[in-house]
Amino acid sequence: MLTWYKADLHIHTVLSPCADLSMGPVNIVNTAIKNNLDIIAITDHNSAENVQTVMQVAQNTPLNVIPGMEVYTREDAHMICLFENLETVLQFQDFVYQHLQPGIYDASMMGPQYVCDQHENVIAENDRFLTLPTNASVEAVAARVNDLGGIIYPAHIDRKSNSLLRSLGFIPDNLFIHAVEISQPFDQARERLRFLNNTPYTIITASDSHDIDMLGSKTTFFYLEQPTFGEIKKAIEKQDGRYTALQQAEQSEN
Repeated sequence: MLTWYKADLHIHTVLSPCADLSMGPVNIVNTAIKNNLDIIAITDHNSAENVQTVMQVAQNTPLNVIPGMEVYTREDAHMICLFENLETVLQFQDFVYQHLQPGIYDASMMGPQYVCDQHENVIAENDRFLTLPTNASVEAVAARVNDLGGIIYPAHIDRKSNSLLRSLGFIPDNLFIHAVEISQPFDQARERLRFLNNTPYTIITASDSHDIDMLGSKTTFFYLEQPTFGEIKKAIEKQDGRYTALQQAEQSEN
């Protein structure tokens, strides 16, 4: 039976140096449940080292966690990359780590990059340049994601910075992406981007939460049989009666 699920597919943990210390795994899971979310995706910058912990914390709860990452390409674009399981996102992480900027990361200047356990104890600090652009092109990133059976789409295309549409002025025809993400309400985003009036892509909105109060503030509704990666992919691709809606009012009308 198909039913509606509420999802926030763009969430950072304390691994992202731009994230607040409130974004620990336990706090994320508890807040997501409190905000009546069914699905979340963990999408730290250029790394997936906290994904497993969030998935472990969410075990035996009604919350479903999708492994993911927000990759920073050499075009100055942020791309949301989602995967079916932990093994696959870690394979993708190996690819991303090969394309990170070299050098010694200074946490005192750029912020800590914490890896946590299930009790929110810091068990490591990542010393890679996670918030700088990789030297991988958006085409190379998309190709790797698709090779691994993942979902990829440009993040916050309606912003002035770190937006694929702003960086290039267009989305390449040969770029196989599954959706586009907006950060503003649809009507506001459409006023700024004519592209959204006739786009063939599914439109996603998400919180891009860097502090706990943002989590769940923007969501997308998915009409699915069950809250799994495979079903989400079908909905984004509008297959087998699965689809998405941006607002709860639209959800009720459908």
